[in-house]
Amino acid sequence: MLPQADPRAQADPRAATGLPERPAPRAPLLTPRAADLVLTGLVLLASVWNSLKNPYLGPATPWANVLLAAVSALPLLMRRRMPEPVLAVALLADALQTSVFVTPCAYYAEGAYRGPRSRRTAWVAAGAGLVMTAPRSADAWSSPRVLVAWFTVNFVLDVLVPLLLGMYVGQRRAVLAGLVERAERAEREQRLIAEAARAEERQRIAGEMHDVVSHQVSLIVVHANALGAVAHDAEVTTDTARIIQTAGRRALTELREMLGVLRDGADKRGKEAAEPAAALPESARAPRPEGAAAADGGAGPSPAPEARRPADAVVEGITELADSSRTAGLPVSVHVEGGPRALPEPVERAAHRVVQEALTNVHKHAPGATTDIRLAFAPKTVRIGIVNGPPKRPVEAAPDGGGPLLPSGGHGLLGLAERVRLAGGTIESRPTGDGGFRVDAALPAQEPAD
Repeated sequence: MLPQADPRAQADPRAATGLPERPAPRAPLLTPRAADLVLTGLVLLASVWNSLKNPYLGPATPWANVLLAAVSALPLLMRRRMPEPVLAVALLADALQTSVFVTPCAYYAEGAYRGPRSRRTAWVAAGAGLVMTAPRSADAWSSPRVLVAWFTVNFVLDVLVPLLLGMYVGQRRAVLAGLVERAERAEREQRLIAEAARAEERQRIAGEMHDVVSHQVSLIVVHANALGAVAHDAEVTTDTARIIQTAGRRALTELREMLGVLRDGADKRGKEAAEPAAALPESARAPRPEGAAAADGGAGPSPAPEARRPADAVVEGITELADSSRTAGLPVSVHVEGGPRALPEPVERAAHRVVQEALTNVHKHAPGATTDIRLAFAPKTVRIGIVNGPPKRPVEAAPDGGGPLLPSGGHGLLGLAERVRLAGGTIESRPTGDGGFRVDAALPAQEPAD
C-alpha cells in the first residue's frame, strides 16, 4: 500500500512544499485612515488652542483666526494621496500665522509619501519652505544671531528634520516592501519547483508501477484464462497454476522492492534536493534471491552505480522473459549477435524493459503472433529489436464483457521512451507492412555521462 499523504500538508500548502512557516505579521496599532484622523485631530486641537491663546495672531478677527486655524489642519486627512496640495496649504497657514503645527506634519508627509518616488520633488518642496519661511524684516537679516535662530527653528526643525525623517521612513517602507515582494516571489518559485517535483515523482511512480506489475499480471491473466480450456487435464492445470503462482509471487516481490526504493529515494531526495530525481530510481536495491530476476531481467538489485553485472546477465534476463511468454502460448525466439558484454545497470535495466514492454504489448494486441527478439552487441552500442507478426487469433474479450482480456492504458511506449532517454539511448516503434509491429532501441554500452 502506498504511503498516505500527511493531512497537515493538505491543510497547509507550505507544509507540502517543505517551506518554513512564515511568522504571522504584526498588526499595526492603527489603520492608515485611523492614524490620519488621530493626527488631524491633534493638530486641529493644537492649532485652535494656540489661536485662542493668541487671538490676534492671524490676518482676521479673533474668531475668524480660530476658524482659519481649524480649517488649516483638515487637509492633513489627504496627506498620503496629495502631499503637495497639503504642503501648500500648510505653508500658506504658516505665512498667515494661523497655525504653526501643520507645516512639520505636511513636510513629513512629503518626505514619506513622495520622497521615495521623486526625491527631486521633495527637495523642491524644501526650497519652497526655505523661501516661504524666510524672515520678512530687515532687522532679522542684519542680525546674525536672529538669522541663525530663525534658520534653526523655522527651517531646520519645521522643514528639514520632518522632511528627512519622512524620507527615511518612506525609503525604509519601500525597502521592506521590496524584500517582502522578493520573498513572496521566491516562495512562489519554490512552490512551483515543488509542484513540478511532485508531478515528476507521480509520473515516475506510475512508470515504475507499470513496468514492474504490468508484464507479470498480463502473464497471470493469460494463464488464468487458459485454465478453463485445460481443466480436464489435471497435470496441465497443476503446471498452469504453478506458473500463475510464480508470476504472482514475482509481481509481489517486485512491487515490494519498488515501494522500498521509492521510500528510500524520497528520503534521499529530501536531503539532496539539488540533484535530479528521476535518473536512476532503483539504484540502491539490495541483492535479490536467485530466480527473482526472471520477472524483470535485472530491474531489481543493483550494486553501486559504477559496478557492472555479469557479461551475459542481460541475455539471461531477456531469455527468461521469452521463456515466460512462450509458456503463455506466444512463439518467441531470441537471437544474439556479437559477444555479450557487461553493461551498466541502468542500460541493462532499460534493455530489459524494452523487451518486457514489447512482449506485453504482443500479448495484449497480437495474441499468438510469432515474435523475434534480436540483441546486437557493438563496441559502443547495444541494439534491441523486437518484431512480431500479425495476430494468430483475435483479441480475447474479458469474461464480464467489459473490454479486452488485457486492457491497455496507452502509456507504456511513452514511459518506455522516457526510460530509454534517461539511459542515453533512442527508441523507435512502428507497424510493419504485414500487420505486425516493430520496436527498435539503441542503448550506449557505457553508462551515459550526467
